[in-house]
Amino acid sequence: MKTLKNLYKDWEKWVSTADKSEDGWQSYYPAWDDLMNAAISAMTQQPLDAEALEYIDKCWAISEETEDLACYAENHIDECWDVLCHLAKSEYPDTRWQVYSVLGFAGPRAESLLRNGLLDSDDYCKRRALLSLARLQPDDARQLASQFLQDADPYMRLASIEMVRVPKDAKFIHQMQTLLLQDPDEYVRKAALTLPSTETIQESPGAI
Repeated sequence: MKTLKNLYKDWEKWVSTADKSEDGWQSYYPAWDDLMNAAISAMTQQPLDAEALEYIDKCWAISEETEDLACYAENHIDECWDVLCHLAKSEYPDTRWQVYSVLGFAGPRAESLLRNGLLDSDDYCKRRALLSLARLQPDDARQLASQFLQDADPYMRLASIEMVRVPKDAKFIHQMQTLLLQDPDEYVRKAALTLPSTETIQESPGAI
């Protein structure tokens, strides 16, 4: 049976002549399932060695369209936790954004990793970190929402709407919606209209 390293090296050879005209072309590799299964097996092995982590990381990056490894990790958080902590610092944005997405299902232990993700150099990774952090309902959701509603990236402002929802604070939501309805981008303004009305939520004692 071929090792993860050997399977990945074979994938790299296949890439040199592969048709890359369609999204997800990476997974057209004839031994794709074997490659992904080898990566999954490696993710759950202890202890993890540096070479295994290198090829696991590469496999996450090339599977960003199919999300094979991310889907497995989401359903096996505990077994993959050490790998996720390592991959959150990957050099590949296509690995990091998937990891941030999975961490939204990991509970409070993932909060520090996701807060680090808010500083990610890649805009898409940063958005995925914010969306996952909103899923964890952090105590400082109001501050985070207020901060990222001012972001220069309109997609970051769009993502921050999920953080606005977290406190279930009628006064705060009204304030943020008023701000969002003045956004220069139409799709952000339209998304603001999906926020709950003040009549459907109770005033929070922490309202600002």
